[in-house]
Amino acid sequence: MSTKKFIAAQLRKPSGFFGRFITVRFLNLVNVPLNRLTLEILQLQPDDHVLEIGFGGGDLIARMARIVTHGHITGADFSIDAIEVCRKRFDTLMDVGTIELRCASVEALPFNADTFTKACTVNTIYFWPDPLAALGQIRRVLKQEGTLLVCFSPRAVMEKQEFTQHGFTLFEPEEVKSLLSKAGFRDVQLVFGRHRFGECVVAKGIK
Repeated sequence: MSTKKFIAAQLRKPSGFFGRFITVRFLNLVNVPLNRLTLEILQLQPDDHVLEIGFGGGDLIARMARIVTHGHITGADFSIDAIEVCRKRFDTLMDVGTIELRCASVEALPFNADTFTKACTVNTIYFWPDPLAALGQIRRVLKQEGTLLVCFSPRAVMEKQEFTQHGFTLFEPEEVKSLLSKAGFRDVQLVFGRHRFGECVVAKGIK
């Protein structure tokens, strides 16, 4: 496997020694600006029930946990190695029931309908086999009036990284906005920000 393919595979699904000790730390570092933007727009309340899909090294979960003191935070990731890293990081908060981590893919979320008040995902939409079906699953588990945020970098920014030629599906902001609308979200809007590689976008929709 080439270096570029290896990096792409690790970003999609951190695994093995490299995934546990290198990839998740890299994700925590590179996603900081996107996580901050997502957290700002999410406008969490202490009693929210929040779902993060594809939490990687847990940087955004840690930020949310400082706010959600009387609610619940659930992380879903299909990398068992990322889950093991975050179980150690959040063991105290998991013991008291503030945080729950589940191994699951976005296409088959193992949660009841109308469970969460808010949901978010950062830099994962590129890897979803069927984005419309995935968004439908997220909508299903959100409560009525629940909010979804999808944070990502546009095609022009991602194309500058050569590893994105391997297993990434790249999007323009308007394409993601359209996907949310097709999945049944209303009041869909785009919020733009910046990170070290260029522009980033949050697509926001309401159930």
